[in-house]
Amino acid sequence: MRKGFKRMAPAVSMLLIAALAGCSGSNSNPSAVGTDSSTPFRIKMMSQFETAEPPTADNPIVKYIEQQTNTKLDITWVLNSNYTDKLNVSMASGDLPQAMLVVNPQDTVIVSAAQSGFFWDVEPYLKDYPNLSKLDKDTLNNTRINGKIYGLYRGRYPERIVMYYRKDWLDKAGVKEQPKTVDDYYNLLKAFTLNDPDGNGKKDTWGITENKDLGTYTFPLLFGAPYGWGYINNQMVPDFMSKEYVDYLKFMKKLYDEKILNQDFATVPGAKVSEDWTNGKIGIRGNIVEAYRGETFVGLGKTLPGADVHFIPALVSTTGQKRVAKGSGFLGMYMFPKSSVKTEVDLKKILSFFDKMADDKLVKTVLLGIDGVHYKDENGVQKILDDTKYNKEVVPIQHLAMRSVLINNGTPLAKEATDALAEIKQYGVADASYGLILSDDSKKKLSTNKKIIDDAKIKFIMGVIDEAGWGKELEKWKQSGGADVIKEYTELYNKYKK
Repeated sequence: MRKGFKRMAPAVSMLLIAALAGCSGSNSNPSAVGTDSSTPFRIKMMSQFETAEPPTADNPIVKYIEQQTNTKLDITWVLNSNYTDKLNVSMASGDLPQAMLVVNPQDTVIVSAAQSGFFWDVEPYLKDYPNLSKLDKDTLNNTRINGKIYGLYRGRYPERIVMYYRKDWLDKAGVKEQPKTVDDYYNLLKAFTLNDPDGNGKKDTWGITENKDLGTYTFPLLFGAPYGWGYINNQMVPDFMSKEYVDYLKFMKKLYDEKILNQDFATVPGAKVSEDWTNGKIGIRGNIVEAYRGETFVGLGKTLPGADVHFIPALVSTTGQKRVAKGSGFLGMYMFPKSSVKTEVDLKKILSFFDKMADDKLVKTVLLGIDGVHYKDENGVQKILDDTKYNKEVVPIQHLAMRSVLINNGTPLAKEATDALAEIKQYGVADASYGLILSDDSKKKLSTNKKIIDDAKIKFIMGVIDEAGWGKELEKWKQSGGADVIKEYTELYNKYKK
C-alpha cells in the first residue's frame, strides 16, 4: 500500500476537497435519512469476510441487526485476502462507504488522508454514547493518528497470547506438572523431544518447532526484554538492542545445540508450526486464547486419539515476574470519510448504530447468532443448534463484531480460557511504540534493515557469530538508519506519551 501512495495522492486530495465542501452543508441525501424516527437510517459499509462465500443479501443476522438498530445496511463484503487492494481502489476512485473498515490505520495513505482532514475526528462525540464512552482508553490511545481518534476500533483482548500444551504428552514423558518457570519450560521441551511422548518408539517429536522469523512465541519477554519497543533510560529501544535479548538468544542457542530445537528452523515457513501441531509432532504451540474452540485445540483428540490439550497461561520470567505480550487491543477500525458522511447529524446517527453494535447483546449475536435459532444458552453454556446453519449464516458475518468475547461451549478448556484471560491481564507488557506513527522514511529504514537483525539472530543461534559479532550487527543496524528510527520514535514518545 505504501508503494502506491504517490500514485493515489491526487485522488486523496480530490476526495478531501469534496469532503471539506460537504462537511459543513446540510444533508445532501435526504433519502438516506428517514423523515421520522421510525424510518430506518441507511448506512453504506465495507467490511470483510473469510468464508468460502460472502454473506447472502438476506442474511438473518444482518436483518436482525437492522431490526435492533433501526437501520438499513448496505454492506460491501470483501474477501479478507483482497481487502487492502479493494480499499486502495475505493480510496483512489472516491467511491467510499460511510463506514469503512480499515485494517491497518497506520498505512501511509490512511495517515495522510486523516492528517489532511479526510476523516471525521470522533473523539469529541464518544462521551455522548453509553457504550462508546466506555471504550478502553489505552486501546483508544493506540489508534491515535497525531493525537486524534479517527474511528472506532474492533476490540481484541490486549493480553491474549498463551501456550497450548499436550497434557497427555506431559504424562507420558514423565513430567509431574505443567511448567511454571523458564527452567521448568526448558525441562519440558527436553522431555518432549527425547522421551518419546507419542509412544511410537521413534525420535520424531519436539517440544516446539520454530520458523525462520522466530516469531512463533514471545520468548524474549521471559528474559526481561521489552515487547517490540520499550522506553528505557529516556530513549525508545527495540527489544533486540536490550541486554536481556542476548539472554533469550543464548537460551535459543542452547536449545539448538542440544537438538531440542528443530535444526531446520532457519529455512522452514511459518505454516510448519501449525502443521506440526496438527500432525502430532510438537507438544507446545503458541496462539490466542480465543483459538481454543478450534478443532486443532479443543477437538485435537478427534484426529489424534488421546490428545489432551490445556493452557500454559504465563511463565515466571528470569526476572522473577510473569510477563506476557500486551497487544494493541484492536484489529482494524471503522473510519468515516467526510465525503460520504456529509453532516454531523449523519455522523451521530452512524455512531449511534456502532454504539448499539458495541452492546453485549449484539456482540453476542454477531458471534453466535440468534438465541433459539442458531444457539441455545443453557446455564451459561452456549450450544450451537445446527452446525451447518451456524457456518452458513453466522460465521461469514463475524468480522462485524466490535470486540471479542469468549464463547463457553461447555468444555473444560472453555473454563481454562476464562481463567487464563483473568490471569494474564495482570502481566501484560505493551509495545511502547503503539500509537506512534513514523515518517515514511523511517518506515522504509525499518523495513530495509529488518534483514540485518533477522539474519543475525539466526547466525547467533546457530553459532556462526558470538556476542561480539552480535554487537557488530547491532551497530550495522544503527548505522544503516536504525539510529534515525530510534531518534524519531523517542521524539514521538516524548510528544504524545510522556
